[in-house]
Amino acid sequence: MFVDMPPGTGDVPLTVFQSLPVDGVVVVTTPQDLVGMIVEKAVNMAKMMDVRVLGLVENMAYFVCPDCGAKHFIFGESRADATAASLGIASSASLPLDPALSRAEDAGEIEKADTSALNEIIKAILSL
Repeated sequence: MFVDMPPGTGDVPLTVFQSLPVDGVVVVTTPQDLVGMIVEKAVNMAKMMDVRVLGLVENMAYFVCPDCGAKHFIFGESRADATAASLGIASSASLPLDPALSRAEDAGEIEKADTSALNEIIKAILSL
C-alpha cells in the first residue's frame, strides 16, 4: 500500500508511522532551498521512527524546451543528488516538468509515461 502524505513532520506522518506497518518511505522534494529544510526534517523523523528512506525524488527539477531541447532549471539547479548524499539516501531521481506526463496522468494512462528516471528507486521499493 502506498500512502501519499503532506510534506513535513506534522501529525499526519507521525500518525501513519505509529499506526501502520511502514516498510519504507520515498521523500519527494523540489529544487527550492526552503523545501530542502523540510525534507531534512522529514528524513530525520523517519529515521527517529526507525523507518527506512528508500529514495529521494526531486519533482519539477527542470523543463526541456520542445523547440531547442535545452534544459531549463526554472526553480534553480537540481539538488537531488547532493541532498540525498548529505542525508545518507542511496537512490535519488530528478523528474522534469513534462506536459506529456501530465497528459498521461489526466488520461489515466500513466503506465505509458517515461519513468526511467525512477528505475533505482523502483528497484529499492521492489526489494522490500
